Amino acid sequence: MQSQLTEDGNIPLPPVIKPTPYEVHACRFSSWYSTFRDMHLPDDTRKHRKNVTIESTIISPLPPEFIRYLLSDGVRLPDCAKKVSSCMNDADENADDEWDSPGEDDDEEEEKFSFPSLTEEIQATINALGGDANKGCMPKLNWSSPKDASWINQSTLKCAKAGDVYLLLKSSEFVAFDLERAWKDVENDVASDMETPSFANKDEQKFELVLRKWCNLHPSMEFRCFIYDYEIVAISQRHPSKYYSHLQPPSEDHDHPLLAIIEKFYKKYVKGRFTNGKIHRYVLDLYIDSQQRTWIVDFNVWGSRTDGLLFDWEELTKLGLDASSAKNDRLEVEPEFRVVTKNMKSMTYDPLSSFRGPTDVMDLLGQGNGDNDGFDGPSFENFMKQCVRPSEM
Repeated sequence: MQSQLTEDGNIPLPPVIKPTPYEVHACRFSSWYSTFRDMHLPDDTRKHRKNVTIESTIISPLPPEFIRYLLSDGVRLPDCAKKVSSCMNDADENADDEWDSPGEDDDEEEEKFSFPSLTEEIQATINALGGDANKGCMPKLNWSSPKDASWINQSTLKCAKAGDVYLLLKSSEFVAFDLERAWKDVENDVASDMETPSFANKDEQKFELVLRKWCNLHPSMEFRCFIYDYEIVAISQRHPSKYYSHLQPPSEDHDHPLLAIIEKFYKKYVKGRFTNGKIHRYVLDLYIDSQQRTWIVDFNVWGSRTDGLLFDWEELTKLGLDASSAKNDRLEVEPEFRVVTKNMKSMTYDPLSSFRGPTDVMDLLGQGNGDNDGFDGPSFENFMKQCVRPSEM
């Protein structure tokens, strides 16, 4: 029986492949962090870096009460948090009480949560990590950061107090996904299951809190790379709602100047090192600093649960299959590199547009009404001098 063709006469692409349990496990922060933070170097270390990711601390195991707190209804701080957020007035001694005290019409008393030991450990870690301007960290759980909840923390993920960490995590749907649905909708793979720790298929999973040293990274220099059959097949600007003049390619006939930097870094530090080569398809988030040094921000699974940004997953699936075929024929694989151009400006979208606070709350937090469409003016070379170097953080 012949396959039914599409309207343009092509064979329809296969559906997007779900991640296997082992791929999900491999992309959790603790699975890859030590590999790229404390690297085993060859004899000639002068040409190799000792680490290629930002300094972080993993707190695990987490108190069961903390997990229950994150999964409970409403947004409030635990009793052990002394301040609601860094944006609150320190002189307001009743800030906590005013934030989460039950109203007069409440039918039943809300459950109280307190884990003072964890609060002390979080605050001590923030102080030890340091970070940009007056210290700070960026929190996340096993896989996700609470970037969808930044509106509640002055539109930033920077946390200077334990209360900031709690508020962001408690307000985030991405964090809730880690807690409730990370292992759902995965491909049943017997070989993969043999590689995956037993907790992956149990209700009691090992959750971890990650505190990353705060670095004020410029969003224009973040990129998402899509790897299939161990080759980069596509690269997207990480924030698809912004136009940056300094990211525009010189011409259609020339490769983007950042392509060579990204490919060189991938081949030297990532290819064959991530999971020791056991996984051939995944998504890699990178940052390029002012010295044109590349840093690993995160790993994500290959599949529709990861945002394709300036690509859709039908395109990415085809690019992956084409690259694999070209590789088998010993042909060079040329990645598709996309940034937001002037023509695309009105067509781009913000993946976080559905995660916003009420306008009056945003004004209260000081975000303002303006929205800069991008960095306008400097050339690429001049702009690169202004980017932060995570290596010094």
